[in-house]
Amino acid sequence: MTQTFDVEALIRLRSQTRAISDALKAQASDYLATLALLIRPQTFFGEYLQGAQRSSGRETQHHFKELKELYDRIGSASPFQLVNELEVPLTLISTTPELFPLEYDKVLSQSGQSIRITSPVRWVVGFSSFDLARFRTVIKDPNRSSAELHRFVVHYLVLFYCLSQSPGVGRVLEGLRFPLSFERLKYFGDLPFCVIGSPVRAQLPDESVIRSSTQIAGNTSFEELVGHENIVEMNDEIRQRLLLTIEGM
Repeated sequence: MTQTFDVEALIRLRSQTRAISDALKAQASDYLATLALLIRPQTFFGEYLQGAQRSSGRETQHHFKELKELYDRIGSASPFQLVNELEVPLTLISTTPELFPLEYDKVLSQSGQSIRITSPVRWVVGFSSFDLARFRTVIKDPNRSSAELHRFVVHYLVLFYCLSQSPGVGRVLEGLRFPLSFERLKYFGDLPFCVIGSPVRAQLPDESVIRSSTQIAGNTSFEELVGHENIVEMNDEIRQRLLLTIEGM
């Protein structure tokens, strides 16, 4: 990984990173689209969704009750502080899963400057039309629309609930080497997000490289980098598991 600020080397590394990220995201999106039928909200909430057919009353009632408990606990707390009730039937604008960039903040030790870091190999799963960056903007807006904020919280909670209640989907993605995890992100309180990883590791260069790059670009954002060595060091988990299975036989 780049340790000194070499503009040409950094440009090449960024180009490689973008190409690798695009390929991985396309693969992850394809897998997610294939599995989307297994995480349909209608399966869990039945008649509690607008336009959905009736299903097992006791089962859908149980799922809706758990979702409502999540919403009441998370939605009423900071930073959302929603007073809206969870309406019945629920109106979902979109149930098509989409991948959004996973971002986090890093404070540079020497300057104390906060840099927004983007991962090229991990993504947050959301429903289309509910962009994560827009969600963050709505939260920070003092004049925000409570109705819009409510819609964001509900859609991300519904997706989390469906995926957390579908462990088979997680096992399939794990087998495909795009593991699914549930994480909390800064600025979003206790709201759990669904995050899809990949078999490739990305990393940050020295802070001096980040500082020089952002100064030249005139912004406060940086993307983790994927180099040739990150591809070479990829492990074949199935191979390792089989070797452990026969070890000592």
